[in-house]
Amino acid sequence: LKGVDMLYYYGLPGVLKEQGYQTIYFTTHDDQFDNIAGFLSNSGVERIVSQKDYPGKEVRSNLGVPDDYLFRYSLPILDAMAMNGNPFLSIYMTASDHGPYVIPEYFLPRSKRTSEQAVEYADWSIGQFMKMCASKSWFSNTLFVFIADHGAALESNYEMPISYHHTPLIFFGNELLKGTREFHVLGGQIDVFPTLMGILGFPYLNNTLGIDLTRHQRPYIYFGADNKYGVMDDEYFLVVMKSGERRLYSHPLRLPTNYIDSLPDRADKMQRYADAQMQVAQWMILHRKTGKPERLENK
Repeated sequence: LKGVDMLYYYGLPGVLKEQGYQTIYFTTHDDQFDNIAGFLSNSGVERIVSQKDYPGKEVRSNLGVPDDYLFRYSLPILDAMAMNGNPFLSIYMTASDHGPYVIPEYFLPRSKRTSEQAVEYADWSIGQFMKMCASKSWFSNTLFVFIADHGAALESNYEMPISYHHTPLIFFGNELLKGTREFHVLGGQIDVFPTLMGILGFPYLNNTLGIDLTRHQRPYIYFGADNKYGVMDDEYFLVVMKSGERRLYSHPLRLPTNYIDSLPDRADKMQRYADAQMQVAQWMILHRKTGKPERLENK
């Protein structure tokens, strides 16, 4: 990915920097993985903390340090940022729930399976982090967002396991969010940025294909996997292969019946939506439209 033309993406770090935020990214491992350091530095992240910053004795595998050490290491840095008087955006990429699994000796899991122990440990690490944050002066004025890069392939009903593409999206902030609400709507990772900005109430330009999930609803969500992509609504799941072959399933019951011959119009509508979204995204990249429009930059 170092050979890819590096574009500036006007998103969460860049918008919050305009609001006076400090921006930082923490990862357990090497910051050259997927060229993450180059990508983030080019899109508004001011500081990246990675494996090179940790004591060598704390590095346990090629995924770097354990999750709870990552969190403990970060807190003094966040305290120092808070002392500056400006708000901060802190992004974490944890890795302990990913092989090769390393369970620190001080954590005592209940499960006998290593993969399940890793899930327990990752969950415990987040809990410890939240407890430590709760003692900080900046805790009550902080919005926490939890999301995964992907789920786990727990079933094999379809060519694309739905569970692998199903992740949590949780916003937590005692003082900033008034009560508990659940939104039963379709959404994707592309919707996190506009949804978060809607909650914060800041003015921003949304030149992404995401929406504010608290105010709008999608007819479909789409996602890719290697040589195929999926499109989903509340009832049906369309899988489109690179070869052009299509399969349409009724996903709530996880049935294997292919409805493509009996519901071709529905499949066509779903595919047009996803194709149009991906075509616009590709056009924006090719024409370098991912940054902030010049008409706003020149104001």
